[in-house]
Amino acid sequence: MKEICKQCHGKVWVDDHFVKYDRMNVEYNEVYFMPAKKKLDELYEKGLLDKTKFFDEELEIEYYELWHHEGRRARFGAAMMAPDYAWWHGFYECKKRYNSFMEKAGDLIEHNKKAYKADPFPNATGNTTRPAVVFDKYK
Repeated sequence: MKEICKQCHGKVWVDDHFVKYDRMNVEYNEVYFMPAKKKLDELYEKGLLDKTKFFDEELEIEYYELWHHEGRRARFGAAMMAPDYAWWHGFYECKKRYNSFMEKAGDLIEHNKKAYKADPFPNATGNTTRPAVVFDKYK
């Protein structure tokens, strides 16, 4: 990847960019991902979230979006030198979602209360079988 960057940028600039990018990934992992994952695991351990399906409880969605939605934008924004995405659409949104996730998770733990489970929740099974009836005309 560095070789592609060096087609336009000098070696020192490229090396410096990747040092900063690596530090940003470590910060994301330590500040947001690992504490949120620890809290999610605690909710599963205590039976306050149901582990049978993913995405059928709000905190599972919040956790996923912290990692994939805002977290991905922050990481990719930093990788591609897009500060607006790295900060406003990334880390700023990470901070908001992380605080919300931790507050809701802490409340469930403090009150030993099971999370509301949307049942049935469409497509929460992880089944990726293509529905034949709907897509036959696109073959």
